[in-house]
Amino acid sequence: MSPKLADQLKPEQRTKGELGFTILTILLAGASVNFFIFGSLGIIPFITYRDVILIPSVIAIVAIGIYSRYKMKRLSNRLLTGLWTGAIATLALEAIRIPGYAVLHWLPGDDMIMMPGAFLNGLAPSPMALMDMMHSGAMTSMPQSVIMTVVISGAIYHFWNGATMGAMYTLFMGKGRWYYGIAWGFIINIGMMFAPWLIMMMGPFGYKYMAGYNIFVVALAAHLAYGVVLGVFAQRFVKEKGSIATLRKQHTS
Repeated sequence: MSPKLADQLKPEQRTKGELGFTILTILLAGASVNFFIFGSLGIIPFITYRDVILIPSVIAIVAIGIYSRYKMKRLSNRLLTGLWTGAIATLALEAIRIPGYAVLHWLPGDDMIMMPGAFLNGLAPSPMALMDMMHSGAMTSMPQSVIMTVVISGAIYHFWNGATMGAMYTLFMGKGRWYYGIAWGFIINIGMMFAPWLIMMMGPFGYKYMAGYNIFVVALAAHLAYGVVLGVFAQRFVKEKGSIATLRKQHTS
């Protein structure tokens, strides 16, 4: 379907199936962050989740991206824009997170790279087991090839997680005002402060680490930077206004 033909269609014709695909894509995008939640709570082991849910969700998102490119231009634009802007916004997050742990030591370590990398490769079954490995030096004493595998897989996961969070934002909000991204970054950060793995390792908001506020401050600054970049890019590159609520209204009208 050409863009000109799509523009000529009535709203209900343009959104036929689009709302369902949008909701499905949001659920698939959430599979990335849920990897941590389900695994940490012991609901689904990390390795099982990786094979049964995480990898299939990536494949499904790619398939929807290809399908929507030809059938649902608006969904395609929002999905692809969210993915690439979310990945770029993760660079802004890293610009604060890396100095936060490497220079200030306000974070206990390279948690957003090493931690998912360890879980993805089956090196630790739980956050507490991983913390024991870190304190005992078992992580640093592993062969260099294993450490590199952990770093590479953890980095891929980290940026994919940032990309999918960006896609969730654009699929929910559409174009939006740039400062909506700041609110999204704040919501992500608050969710992280109550995440099971953080509570298990450092307590809510990381209050058990250093002075108690260090993890929260660095994480907040990093996620707000993420939100600013995401919001600015989404406002610039998402083509049509209107949130998912607009899709629903058009779908039911």
